[in-house]
Amino acid sequence: MAHTSNPRYFIGLMSGTSADGVDAALIECANSTITLVDFIEQPLPTALKAQLIELNQNPTLSLEDLCQLEHNVAMQFIGATQTLLAKAGFKSQDITAIGSHGQTLFHAPSIPMSLQIGHPAFIAKQTGIDTVADFRVDDLAVGGQGAPLAPSFHQQLFLADQATYVVNIGGIANVSYLNTHSQALYGFDTGPGNALMDEICQKQFACAFDRNGEIAQSGKIQAGLLKQLLEHPYFSDCFPKSTGRETFNSTWLTNELARYATNVSSENVLTTLCELTAQSIQLGIKQLATELGAPTGNVWIVGGGAYNPYLIERIQNALPDYRVQSSLEANINPNAIEAMMCGWLAQQRIDKKPIPLTAITGADRNVVLGGLWSAK
Repeated sequence: MAHTSNPRYFIGLMSGTSADGVDAALIECANSTITLVDFIEQPLPTALKAQLIELNQNPTLSLEDLCQLEHNVAMQFIGATQTLLAKAGFKSQDITAIGSHGQTLFHAPSIPMSLQIGHPAFIAKQTGIDTVADFRVDDLAVGGQGAPLAPSFHQQLFLADQATYVVNIGGIANVSYLNTHSQALYGFDTGPGNALMDEICQKQFACAFDRNGEIAQSGKIQAGLLKQLLEHPYFSDCFPKSTGRETFNSTWLTNELARYATNVSSENVLTTLCELTAQSIQLGIKQLATELGAPTGNVWIVGGGAYNPYLIERIQNALPDYRVQSSLEANINPNAIEAMMCGWLAQQRIDKKPIPLTAITGADRNVVLGGLWSAK
């Protein structure tokens, strides 16, 4: 299939903290406009997923195992790229570059370091497409948190002539504040997203996730437990800040349930976790609103949480002065946005354009993100 050199095409590859699989997006970039051409979600093998999630609880492994994981994850990214190209009817020579986020094993801005695996050398050489990766380390190298990277991309997707918040609910949730009229751009991780809820579903209800929030809706919020969970210092920390499953994981939850010392049914735990996600998002937006003077506005929900009407209802309940809705209402695929962002980051790297992150991550200056691995 032949394509002209203008517009240019990029592929974005993303595997999030839930380790559900590889999201692969093919985007068209022309005249500052980004269009989603095609998108796939390719599940990770069960054993690999289990290994990655276990590392979030116990982040220790041998160098041999690290190297094996680097290769195994890279092969999954390669497979997703090849599947996407075949589905879309494109060839490797049609693509300017791949942007690969990799699979985060450990995010530690206090060191500062962030480790993503799925080595881009294999992706570049085996797909025949130049590959950009290791985005987060460049931000850490200039004093940033290394996360979140999404707000700059959200600014490209959502026309925000008034106060607008974009909340990405993946394994961890993050919020972006956009206002093109004032050129304001801020964002940070708010705390747990879907990851803890998904683990409860997998362990207690033999399902991958709580479809439409039906199980959570059947339970009752445990106010005492919710109050205890919200006492985690992360929620009251000032931004810029970032977090991950190295902080909010099943070990943390198990310890908190033991400290609560009251037996809680699995349904009620799930309902309370859903409310924790809603309340921590509300706290994040209120932090931004207080700082920026934006007490109303649109709240767009993206990521897997955009398909959970009960969770959206709880966020709306927590933010009565805002209009909360799924990005589906704006004809934007909620699941594709992070992979699209990786493709856009590849474009920015190829064009050597710095990413505006100083107000988001606390970086000393805006810098070009990512290293480039040649396909040749």
